[in-house]
This record gives sequence, structure tokens and C-alpha cells, in this order.
Amino acid sequence: MYESKPPSSAGRKGWSLDALFGRGAEADAPLAVAVIAAEEHGANDLFPRIGAFLRGHRLDPTPGNYDLAYQYLSGTDPVLVASVDAAIARDGRLLGEVVKQIAESATNQVSSELLEKLIDQAHQSMVLAASLVGQSRSDASAYGSALDKGAAALDAGGEPATRALELMVEVTRTMIGKTQDAERRLAEMGSKMESLQGDLAEAQFVAESDPLTGLANRRAFQARLMSAMAQAQAEDTPLSVAFCDIDFFKKINDNHGHDTGDRILKMVADALSDGVGEDAFVGRFGGEEFLVLFDGIMARRAAMRIDEIRDELSGRHLVSKTTGEPLGTVTFSAGVAQLLPGEEEGAILKRADEALYTAKNGGRNRVVIHGED
Repeated sequence: MYESKPPSSAGRKGWSLDALFGRGAEADAPLAVAVIAAEEHGANDLFPRIGAFLRGHRLDPTPGNYDLAYQYLSGTDPVLVASVDAAIARDGRLLGEVVKQIAESATNQVSSELLEKLIDQAHQSMVLAASLVGQSRSDASAYGSALDKGAAALDAGGEPATRALELMVEVTRTMIGKTQDAERRLAEMGSKMESLQGDLAEAQFVAESDPLTGLANRRAFQARLMSAMAQAQAEDTPLSVAFCDIDFFKKINDNHGHDTGDRILKMVADALSDGVGEDAFVGRFGGEEFLVLFDGIMARRAAMRIDEIRDELSGRHLVSKTTGEPLGTVTFSAGVAQLLPGEEEGAILKRADEALYTAKNGGRNRVVIHGED
């Protein structure tokens, strides 16, 4: 099913854990209870709050989780604080998923740094090649000048002509050696450039791909979206975006483990990639969220495609490969928005996100179009 809903200004609601969990909070206590416990125990010291934070969110005391808690509680990284607050507010999702997203972000950052390093190496190779070509030109010019002088001496005849011939032979041998050396270095440089070209392509693929699903990651999707939007605005053609979110994904991880959760993510990613059509582009936005770009397609048609995928997926009865335990069905909710004249990238994504949460609030397992009566 898909529904048309009016624009929503509600958006996502967030809340901040300024007062965090005291030592008396149970590991599986709800967040609200943990906050009250923190206030009752006067947990003002940062380090007890970090420990309580990890227990309250059922995070293992690993260095990565400890660092996340420290940065969040100290407020040194506003972007991280906002991400954690949003994760806590959304469906009560555990921070374990945020940790995974941060790890994926770090992977992409490393890939980006590797890509920049490779580009710098390519630039250095090009500079070296240009220098080698310049030196070869200079050597050729000097060789030509020496031959001209030798030819003039030969015309004069006598002893100077004999000496000039000897010098011309010597210069020619030197020039042959320089040419052979230049050819060798250029051949080596050509091999290095071919290898570097392969490394660049691989690094770019890694930097723009989600490591779990193989889909485009958020950065690559947004770059594709911006390019498609510019073309759509210039040519006055339609463009739509769908925001898809797996329903109750936290329960899947809680009840069946993260390995099963990862397999569910791959399954949904494959279903979207296979079902949206060749004129659509799918990316993983993060966590259990996916984005689909429909270039040249209006919102209603895009919603119908997404809804067909949703319907097919909800009809599957899944079983755990490791335990044989029934997993039931997996569904997702989606919000679709069509590009408005002069609209920016962030605005259309926000409207698709609002439509997604209308779908969530309307009972999940449905597709909602933003802005239609």
C-alpha cells in the first residue's frame, strides 16, 4: 500500500542526556528511568557518567565505545552529539548502531585519505614526467647546437674539421645514452601510472561504497543527487527521492544478533537494487536507512515501484541460517518526495524524511508521498 499525506512539520524529535545514568541504573532499564537515577545519585563526575552511559545503553566497555561516550558527554564534537541524540530518540535504537556508523564513517575517511594520497602521487608522477620531457627537449636542443657548430667546422676543413668530427661522434654517443635513459625512465613511469590508475579506481570505489551492502554510501549518493538535481532543474524534468527504513530493526538485532541484522540489511539492499529499475540509483544512508534516487520520474510512479518492493519483501517468511529459527517477516516504511522548483538537496531529503516518519507513525510497512492530498 502507499498513501498520500499532506506535508508534515513535525520532523524528528530529539532529546539530550545532559544528566546521565547513575551507578544504580540497571543495564536494561529504560532511558527515562536511567536519567532519573542519575539525578537522584547526583552523577556529576564525568567518569562515573561514562560507565553508567555504557551500562545504560548495553555497550561493551571497549576503547571505541568508551571514546564515544567520552566525546558525547564532554560535548567536544557537536556533530557526534547530534548523531547520538538522534539515534537515542529514534525508535529507542541502541547506540551500538551509532558505533557501527561511526566505524563505517572512519572507514570512508581512511579511504578518502588514501584516495587523496594516491592523487598526490599521481600529481608527483606527472610533474616528474613533465620535468623529464623538459630535460629531454633541452638535451635535444643542445645536441642540435653542437651538430651545427661541428658542421661549420667541417666546412672549414683541416685539423679543426677532424677534431670537430671527433666531438660530434662523442656528442652523438652521449645523446644516444641520454635518450635511452629517458626512454627507460618513461617506460618505468608508464608502468607506475598504470598501477596507480588501478589503485585510484579501487580507492575511489571503496571511498564511495558502503562496505556491508556494496551500495553507494551517503557521500556518493548525495554527490549523485546534487548532479541529478542540477540537470533536472536545468531541463525542467521530474526527480523524486525515496527514504526507506527497515521496521523494528532494533528488535531484529536484539532478538537474533547483529550477524542476522547484517544479513537482513543485505537482503533489503538487494531487493531495492533489483526492484527499482535501471533508471534509479540506490544508496545506504546509514544504519537501516536507504535512499533511492528516481531521475526523470514523478513521485507517484516512484512510490508505486517502492511499494511493489515493500509488498514482495513483506511476503517472505525468513528463517535463520545459523539456528533454523523462524524470523518472521521483514518490512520497511518509506517516504517519497518530488523535487520542487529551486529546491536544494537538503530540503528534498528533509521532505522525504518527513514522509517516512508519517509512514512510521501511520503503522509502518507502507509508503507515503509527501505533499499530496
